[in-house]
Amino acid sequence: MREELKEKEVLAMYNVRRIQSYIFKSNAAKEIVGASELIEGIIVNGLEQYIKLLEESEKSNYMIDWTHDDAQAFLKADSPVQMQVLFVGGGNAYVLFRAGKICEKVNRFLGKYLLEKTYSLNLAIAVIKKTDSYENDYKAINDEMRDIKASMPLNQPVGAMPFMAVDSITGYPITKSKDGEYFCTEAYLKRKAFPKSEDEKLFDKMVTEKGSDSTLAVCHIDGNSMGSRIKTEMYQVSDYKEAIPKMRKLSQTISTIFNNMFEDMTKYMDELSVNINPFADHKFYRKIVAAGDDITFVCNAKLALPAVEYFLKNLGERGEGDSFSACAGIAYFNSHFPFSDAYQVAEACCESAKKRAKREVVAFRQQQKDSNKETNKKEPKIGNFLDFQICTNVRAADLVAYRDRHYTVDQKQFIARPYYVPLIHDEENLNSKNEAYSIERLKKWMKIVNAMPRSKAKTLRDTIPTGEHEVEKEASFLASRGYLMFKENVSESNIWYDALEIMDLWIEEEKIR
Repeated sequence: MREELKEKEVLAMYNVRRIQSYIFKSNAAKEIVGASELIEGIIVNGLEQYIKLLEESEKSNYMIDWTHDDAQAFLKADSPVQMQVLFVGGGNAYVLFRAGKICEKVNRFLGKYLLEKTYSLNLAIAVIKKTDSYENDYKAINDEMRDIKASMPLNQPVGAMPFMAVDSITGYPITKSKDGEYFCTEAYLKRKAFPKSEDEKLFDKMVTEKGSDSTLAVCHIDGNSMGSRIKTEMYQVSDYKEAIPKMRKLSQTISTIFNNMFEDMTKYMDELSVNINPFADHKFYRKIVAAGDDITFVCNAKLALPAVEYFLKNLGERGEGDSFSACAGIAYFNSHFPFSDAYQVAEACCESAKKRAKREVVAFRQQQKDSNKETNKKEPKIGNFLDFQICTNVRAADLVAYRDRHYTVDQKQFIARPYYVPLIHDEENLNSKNEAYSIERLKKWMKIVNAMPRSKAKTLRDTIPTGEHEVEKEASFLASRGYLMFKENVSESNIWYDALEIMDLWIEEEKIR
């Protein structure tokens, strides 16, 4: 803490780094789920533990219940409040302190708390002097956090000495033993946090048939342009008295909409699960992270595509005013594939979807810049897109390079993904350029290839990567066997391949109606 801030009112911003890699570091369900439980609300939980150590008379002056407390409490003249959480959103917590020296004590406690609770997670903290302008302070604190993250080393606990036994996943020294098994401190803490009400074999139970079809999926959903939405909503709102309740409402709205949509999606997955095993007494999915507009869950592979599509196409029906949109990535993997690598692939797929989603917006902005003229045309909305990848190689996390190498023939990729997911009611974008990438086209071909004899479908799948000439020959052969649609739509062979690659990893929606 800089000396000049110790007696000044300050605004602090807290961010826990590399949460997803921490959660998915292990392949053990107990550690993955335990880690997700550990990190949920960890900053506010840490502040709560700090307050418990204070004198009874001081506790009421430290406020953390930002969803219900008085938004003006810190700002009132002669207010005794020493600390107040402004809001939590986007994975960050924003907190006001009456003096920098109080903030310094809290920061030290939180660093120690995070170490004791998680063993290896890093806490990034930005602190600035509070002014009378929320607009300026919000920009300044986020700029400060970006600089800190860019220069902050990812500190790790001391590794094992040469004479120590080590954990095969983390490389940390073995420190605990239980029932004949040995764990490092990080793994032990994760397992300790695993809910007693849950089955340790929950991921094994998610698969369709152990030993035959043990494919799972990691799905990552992330809201589109939330930073831009916040800027628009908070434009020229400088006064803290006006800004705090407005920002709180916005943060709560985002969190509520995405969480409610997730709950609706799980009900839909329950309906779909009947087609996997109508007699199952367990769920075929498990939430891992649900923080604002950031959603990650693991599920049976057959649930992934229809569930994510359901989430995206219904998301726009939520909220007031402009609808929300999001992009998603799905990584299909066998249960022996490293979870950490599978998540990285899902995240890369989500980024691929976002890049496609923003293509029209980027082109529009560039056109505006080049023309240097005012226009009445509205900027295109960013639509919902999803991308997916089957994980057969840990290098798939570098998605662009992986696809250039494994999905390219004659200097052209033979896949069509990512796909656009239209909203249920979206007449404005119904005939947009996004329709060329509509998931409805993928689903149409998935129905066709699933109705074909398996041998013919597999032959077509294996032919597409060999080049256009061979594809045309195979399409002509299929036409001679009654499948005229292939010869008539050979330009859509990239969509055929996408459909053929995941033809066994999909439940047709009509089957649940």
